[in-house]
Amino acid sequence: MVERTFTVTGQLGLHARAAAKLVRVAGCFESSLRLERKDGGRSADAKSILSVLMLAASCGTELQAIAEGPDEEKAIDELGRLFSGGFGEASLVPRPARTERPETRWKGLGVSEGIAIGRVLRMHNGTKYVYRFRLHAAEIDRELLRFRAALRLARGQLTAVRERAVKDLGQDHASVFDAHLLLLEDEKLLSDVEKQISQKYANAEWAVRVVGDHLITAYSEIEDHYLRERESDIEDVVQRLLLALSGERRPPRKLSKDAVIVSQDLLPSAVAEMDFDYARAIASDTGGWTSHTAIIARGLGIPAVVGLRDFFRRARTGDQIIVDSLGGEVILHPSPITLERYLSEVVNRTTSHSVETPRAESGPLRTLDGLEIRMRANVEVPAEFVGVRRYGARGIGLYRSEFLLSRGGVMVSEDEQCAAYAEIAKLAGDDGAIVRLFDLGGENAGDLLAKPERNPALGLRAIRFGLFHKEIMRTQVRAILRAAAEGRLDIVLPMVADVGDVRSAKAIIEEEKSRLEKQGLRHGPVGIGAMIEVPSAVLTADRIAGNVDFFELGTNDLVQYTLAVDRSSDHVAGWFRTLHPSVLISIYQSLNAAKHAGIPAIVCGEMASTPAYAALLLGLGAVDLSMTPASIPRVSRSLAGIDSRDAKAIATECLQCATADEVEHLVRERFRARWAQIFPLDSLPQPREEI
Repeated sequence: MVERTFTVTGQLGLHARAAAKLVRVAGCFESSLRLERKDGGRSADAKSILSVLMLAASCGTELQAIAEGPDEEKAIDELGRLFSGGFGEASLVPRPARTERPETRWKGLGVSEGIAIGRVLRMHNGTKYVYRFRLHAAEIDRELLRFRAALRLARGQLTAVRERAVKDLGQDHASVFDAHLLLLEDEKLLSDVEKQISQKYANAEWAVRVVGDHLITAYSEIEDHYLRERESDIEDVVQRLLLALSGERRPPRKLSKDAVIVSQDLLPSAVAEMDFDYARAIASDTGGWTSHTAIIARGLGIPAVVGLRDFFRRARTGDQIIVDSLGGEVILHPSPITLERYLSEVVNRTTSHSVETPRAESGPLRTLDGLEIRMRANVEVPAEFVGVRRYGARGIGLYRSEFLLSRGGVMVSEDEQCAAYAEIAKLAGDDGAIVRLFDLGGENAGDLLAKPERNPALGLRAIRFGLFHKEIMRTQVRAILRAAAEGRLDIVLPMVADVGDVRSAKAIIEEEKSRLEKQGLRHGPVGIGAMIEVPSAVLTADRIAGNVDFFELGTNDLVQYTLAVDRSSDHVAGWFRTLHPSVLISIYQSLNAAKHAGIPAIVCGEMASTPAYAALLLGLGAVDLSMTPASIPRVSRSLAGIDSRDAKAIATECLQCATADEVEHLVRERFRARWAQIFPLDSLPQPREEI
C-alpha cells in the first residue's frame, strides 16, 4: 500500500472535467485507489466519478491518496502528475465569487387564490416528467432490462453529442461530456437505481429521479459555490436517462410531498397523469386566466401563478419557494424574515378563511325573484371528484375525458374507459354526467399525429380529430354507451363547426349502438349535445339546435376563437377579453337559439366560475352553469343575493357597448350601485393599462 498527500490547486477545484480526467487515469490501473480529505471529511473511490465529485474538493483542499495493488507505485505517481499539473487547466482561471443564494421575486398572474410554501418540483416539457408506479414482483426483471436498454441509448446519444462538441467547441469544452459519460458508467449510481427498482418495486423513471434528487440534494449542501452549482451536471444526466426511458407507456404520476410544481408550460395531458395528493401550488412560465394550468389549479383549490416568463430556468428541484397568488408573486429562496411573515399569514388565513362549504340544503338555488339556477361541476382529474358532492353540485356538466389518455398518445382500452365512465356516472347519481369526447389534437395529440401541425389550434383538433381517427372515436363511444347502462350519461361533441359535424358524429354513435345490440352487450341511452365554442357554430346555432339534445357553451375557447387570441399565451393576455361585446353577443345568440329549440344550454367555461361574470351570464339568459366544484359555493351565494331582472337590465346595456373597456366600466358601475355588498371592488373587472 502506498500513500501520498496531494493538494487541489485548480481555481475551480475538483469539478466535473477535472474529476473525469482523474477517474480515467485511475481506471487504467489494477490497483485500488482511494482519496480521503485530510480535514476528516469524505473519502472516495478514485475510479467512481460520482464518489470523486462528492468529495467537494475546492481549491486548497488536501487529499490523502491511497493505492493498493500490483501497480500501486505507478498509479500513485500518475495521480501525482495529474495533481501537480493542475489537471491541465490554467492556474489563474477567474473564480466565481462565493455568494449566498439571495431571495428573488418574480411577478406573474395569480389565477387561483391562496398562499403556499413548499419545495420546487420541476416538471419539464416533453417526456421528462417524474411519476411513480409500484411494480409487481413479476415485472422487476423486465423493468431492469428496460433501464439498462435506456442506459445504452443514453450513452450512445451522449457519445454523439461529445463528438459534435469536440468538432464545434474543442476538446476542452467537450470534456464535460466525459464526466457525463462516466456518470452513466458509475457503478454506485447504477446500483442505487437498480436497488430502487428491485427493492422498492419502483418503475425506472421514478428510480432515476429519486437517486438523482438525492445526489442533487447532497450537492446543494457543498459549501463551495462553484462546485455546488455543478449539480446541473447530475440533473443533465438524469434528464437524459428519463428521455431515453420515455418511449414506454406511462403509469400515473405521483408527486412528492409538499411539491410546488414549476414548469414552462404544464400541458393538459401531462396534468392528467399526475396524482395531486401532495401538490401545494403551481408556478409556470406561460399561461393565462383560462389556461389549462389555471383551470386545474382552481379545480383543486391550490394557489397558482402563471406568466412568470424565465422562472423555470432559474428554479431547481428542492429549492424553497413561496407562491403568493394573491399578490401575483413567486419568491425563490425566501429569507428567514420573509418566510416567517408568510408562515404567519398562512396561519391567519387558515384561521379566518375556513374551507368553502356548500350552500345549506334548502332546495334548488334561486335568485331573489325566484328564478331557479342549476349548478353543475366540471371535473377532469380524480382529485376533483370529492368536490362534486362536497359542494352540492347537481350533476357533472363537463367531464374532460382526456384524463384517461397516456402522455405517449397510447389509447386506453374500451373496458378501461367503460369503467372510468361508470365511475363518473355513479359519482353524478340521478343528476347525470356529460362526457366530452376526446378534445385531442395540437399539444394533446401525443404520438397520434405523424408530425406537429403548423397551427394546431386551427388544425386536426376535437371533433375533427375524432372524425378523422374514427376507430379512436368509436372505441370511446362504445365505452360511454356501455357505461350508460350503469347510470345516466350524455355525450357532448367538442368544437363542432356546423350541422355537418354533428350529423357525422351522430351516425357513428348510432352505428356503435347497433353493433352493441347485435353483440348482445348491455348499453344505455345517451343524449347528444354540441359544444358551442367557435364563431361558425354561433352563426348556425339555430340549425345545430335542431339536431342535438342540448348545448354546452365553452366560453374559454369561444373567447379565444372569436377574438383570435391564444388563451394560454401571456404575451397576448391583454387582448383576451372575456367581456368583449362580440363574446357577449355570441353567448346571447347561442342561448336564444337553444331556448327557441326547447333544449337546455349549459355554460361550462371559466366564465361561470367567476361570481361577477356568472351574474352577467344570468342576465344574458343562462340558468344552467357548470364550473370547478370549489367555485360552486361562492357563485351560489352571489346569485342567491341578486334579482335576475336587474342582471338582465345590466346585460342588455352591455350588449350595446362598443368595446370591452366600455363593458367592464359599465359592470363596475352597475354592480357597485346595485350589489356592493355582494361584489367587492376587487372581484370586479379592473381597469386595464395601455397595451
